[in-house]
Amino acid sequence: MRLIVDSISSNEYKDNITISELLDYLNVEPVPWLVVSVNEVFFKKKSFSDIRLHDNDRIDLIYIRGGG
Repeated sequence: MRLIVDSISSNEYKDNITISELLDYLNVEPVPWLVVSVNEVFFKKKSFSDIRLHDNDRIDLIYIRGGG
């Protein structure tokens, strides 16, 4: 399956993968300040294992940081 992750396109992903499985595959730790966007729809950590990805989905990994 083809996915576009952080603007990089690849065909190496298995079909019907979840956000959690994708993060595991990419060795990305699902820290509390990580938000994932799939086709510009944002998801928090609690829904990562429920959301299935589809061919040509655009995924962005966004780390929320505080500052001051």
